[in-house]
Amino acid sequence: MKQIFPYESEVDPIEVYNNDIRETFESRPWILLNMVNSVDGFISFEGKAAGLSGPADKNIYQIIRGLADIILVGAGTIRTENYKAPRTPEGTLAEFRESRNQEKRPRIAVISGELNLDPEMGLFAENHPEDKPPLIYTKNASLEKNGSLFSSSAEVIGFQEDELNILKIVENLSKQKAKIVVCEGGPSLNAHLLAADVIDEFCLSISPRAVGGEISAPLLEQPVDSPTALSLDRIILEDEFLFCRYLTVR
Repeated sequence: MKQIFPYESEVDPIEVYNNDIRETFESRPWILLNMVNSVDGFISFEGKAAGLSGPADKNIYQIIRGLADIILVGAGTIRTENYKAPRTPEGTLAEFRESRNQEKRPRIAVISGELNLDPEMGLFAENHPEDKPPLIYTKNASLEKNGSLFSSSAEVIGFQEDELNILKIVENLSKQKAKIVVCEGGPSLNAHLLAADVIDEFCLSISPRAVGGEISAPLLEQPVDSPTALSLDRIILEDEFLFCRYLTVR
């Protein structure tokens, strides 16, 4: 892969992403938003991100996943993309995780207000027996209604509110000992995190495809009150994909 900003150089993406500095906060984890975008600003084609992806993007996707203590995802994305249990990082990726005293595999955390997930899907049914089960954040009413379906396959945490509070979820992620959380969408979750000003890093893969708004979804489902200032830290080029790393200006 070739880095083209801030300087030109051939790079090893595993080394690059794992040597980035990510601060440790006392009150919450470092939150990294990782998404693939078309050149016209959409995150899916025919409902799935796979339509925008390619070998280079899939490689970076797994490298960024390897940074995470917890991967945070909305229920809609879990269903649409048919999530499986995370892969076991190998080689240098595994060595970096061990050097950070992380578990062998990241843990998945799902936000599902209605708890209307299939307990037989791969994410729950195929979780590695050595790992903690996936987390599900939901409303107390939904937990009372459907929680028993996940008694052996997930840790379900309920909240009293009619609408889940993203700051309370982020607070709980910190209680789970997560130092780095990688968010994989979808648009509603992205917007809530941005509005709460808790996204520290944006890793955007710009796909060399244009898809049009009639069949696509935007990166953010709803506007926020004011723009968030970002600083462009790096651009890597591979197979016509641009892999951009932005840091939130604080």
